[in-house]
This record gives sequence, C-alpha cells and structure tokens, in this order.
Amino acid sequence: MKFKMYLAVFLLIATTALTNAQELPKQGVALKMNETSFNLTPGTTTETQIKLLRSKRAKKTKFDGLEARTSQDLTISFVKDDSEVDTYKMTIAVAQDAAVKPHTIIVKGLGVNSSKLKGKAISVNVLAPQMV
Repeated sequence: MKFKMYLAVFLLIATTALTNAQELPKQGVALKMNETSFNLTPGTTTETQIKLLRSKRAKKTKFDGLEARTSQDLTISFVKDDSEVDTYKMTIAVAQDAAVKPHTIIVKGLGVNSSKLKGKAISVNVLAPQMV
C-alpha cells in the first residue's frame, strides 16, 4: 500500500516538473500570453497579462521593460506588475477613428539585453461598430 502511495506522489511531482520544464525556453527569454488575438471596435480598450519565461541562463538578465510596434490606430502601453515577478499588464486602446482592418502588434524587449527576448506577434482585428 505504501509503495502505491509513494509511486502516485512521485508521478505527480514528475509530471509537474516536466510540464514546467517544457514551458521554459532553452535560450533567452520568451513571452507568454493567455491571448494573442483580439477583436475590438474603434474607441474600445482591452487588457491582458504578459509573463516573461526565462531560460536557466537568462534568469538574471535585466530589461528596461517592453515596447510594441504597431500602426497609429492603436495605442499600446505596458505596466510592470510589482506583485508578481516578470509580469506585465498590456493595454491595447483602439482610436475612435481607427481603420476597420486587421492590425499586427510586435511586442519586444527594451534595453541593452533586448536581443535576448524573443518578440511576439499579436493580432488585433478592428471590427466595424454594430448598430443597435
């Protein structure tokens, strides 16, 4: 009976460790987001969380924050979450007069070590406002 219990605990620990190891990049720093595609209408705003996943070699690599490249129809801002390590809140705001079309945002790191952070593409589809 004890053997089965120890085996179950071992398998649970091994599965958890393997899941965490698969998530981390082999080199540098990667961005993890819950959502990478958004459907918004002109004049609206949304927020999402971005987490930095660091390889073993990049644990102490410092960044000056994140930046985004996009069209002038979108305003992107980042705020570092001080309550959680390596976490940022990204806000996407669509201008009132934004063109109704798909937009791509490229999120990347700022600072001397920015080349160690793998950029991430995010899709924002600006939809026509619905008449009620």
